[in-house]
Amino acid sequence: MGHWYNNITTAGPEQGDVAAWCARHDRQAYLTPTRDGITVVFDREVDRAADPGELGDLALLASLELGCRVLASAVYDDDVLLLALYDGGKQIGEYNSAGESTLGATMLCRAFGVRGRAPLVWVVLNSPRLPLFLFESFRHRALMRALKQPRWAVASGYTYIRRGERPHDLDESELLHVDGGR
Repeated sequence: MGHWYNNITTAGPEQGDVAAWCARHDRQAYLTPTRDGITVVFDREVDRAADPGELGDLALLASLELGCRVLASAVYDDDVLLLALYDGGKQIGEYNSAGESTLGATMLCRAFGVRGRAPLVWVVLNSPRLPLFLFESFRHRALMRALKQPRWAVASGYTYIRRGERPHDLDESELLHVDGGR
């Protein structure tokens, strides 16, 4: 059985602002520290539901209310990588490793300020699953590396963290748990 995880990556707001936003919406979540403007949110309800629609709704709301770019990421049984990019309450595009996509390399590179890396990102997004990406979490890791983003979002979700499996390169003390008023 492969990885199952969902998370959102915010570009811009600091961890404290994202935590306050989560608390206002009664979300239970783990948050990474903010590094280079990036904070990753691992939401309990989205992780439990494993529903791309619910993940997208959360990302859309975060992008609107925090006034930032948000990348929603999901991997289901390591067979499918789904991404959706939002900015200011609008969806910019979607990527589906197993189907049609409206989110391209140039859009992702522009969103994360790495425009010169579009050819590399294009290769990651468009390469066939085999032999390079036996698991879609491998593609996700390669994409985060190509976008010069922390690997925290890769192969990590609320359930994994709750079980003690922290995101790559993070100490437990660096993760903030928001209890959403519960």
